[in-house]
Amino acid sequence: MKYRLIFILIVLFLCRGRAVAGLLINEAACGTSSDWVELRFDSETADCMDISGLYVTMYYGTNEPLATQPVTIWGADRPGTPYDDRFVVVHLAEPGVPDETDATGDTNRNGYIDLYCDNYYAGLWNSDGVVSIDTDDDPANGGILDFVAYSDRDGTPNSTIMAYVASAAGAGEWTAPGDDPQENCVDIGRNGLEEWMSISRKSGPDTNTGADFVVTGYQTPGRENITRTQKAPGRLFKLLRKKLLIKAGCSSPQGVPVFVYEPCSIRFRIFSAAGLLVYESPMFPAVQPGYFTIPFERRRLRMCVRTGLYPGLVEGASSRLHRADSDIVYIIMAGKR
Repeated sequence: MKYRLIFILIVLFLCRGRAVAGLLINEAACGTSSDWVELRFDSETADCMDISGLYVTMYYGTNEPLATQPVTIWGADRPGTPYDDRFVVVHLAEPGVPDETDATGDTNRNGYIDLYCDNYYAGLWNSDGVVSIDTDDDPANGGILDFVAYSDRDGTPNSTIMAYVASAAGAGEWTAPGDDPQENCVDIGRNGLEEWMSISRKSGPDTNTGADFVVTGYQTPGRENITRTQKAPGRLFKLLRKKLLIKAGCSSPQGVPVFVYEPCSIRFRIFSAAGLLVYESPMFPAVQPGYFTIPFERRRLRMCVRTGLYPGLVEGASSRLHRADSDIVYIIMAGKR
């Protein structure tokens, strides 16, 4: 604990006063039941900064700083941490959940740092809306660090949102509204985003325009954005690994990583060499497109298993598409030494 505190103090000293250039809105989800925004520190060097005192906000309603304790974001992923240090995911309307900070690390072990804010209870609007990184929750005082505006382009721009866009334009963080101010915003479609969709930053320099972003069907919090993908016809998911090692007594999360192409239900089963069912996961009924790990829970084993190789089956089904899919994964079960 003593050495951890010393390390944190050194990090804060090194990061204190660093320029905020490179801190970007990397991804935003505005159509979910709990909207979130992913930040990225895009730097060619291993610079870092403490973002705890900043605001990630759409300005509407009441807002609060990101955290009460230091939260450091880095320009490069450090090999000594089990999560990607370049990303922080901000949950805009989830009060009461403890933040993951420099002192705690990734407590829920999902691979990235989560911060939980008590901002506007409705999260982000799924019509005309903005997301801003700001030094406070006043868009008009020049404290905007990064900004994105989006719109359903229904021909009736929201005057409050467009006033925020004008403030960002005045700060040099967005293009000025024209005769049709919705045209300068990222187009999210007339009906807004579906629950599994997001506004994702494309690769390339930040031009402070809607051209920096694209609407995608794959949410990737804490990971590199997926702005385009090729999927095999008829597939609901793809196994990311065909062979997996599962260790007995391991306290770290274990499971089968997949990439989901279409919203579907998924489960995972393991069999013995004689074809007996050894393990069956719960059915996960509403897995959204993107990365997903089917968790392995040792308590669900149906019998005692020896160290060895076991065939597994991952199954997916979509009632909406009237389609089912499956693939084989090989599990190496390793007992305690």
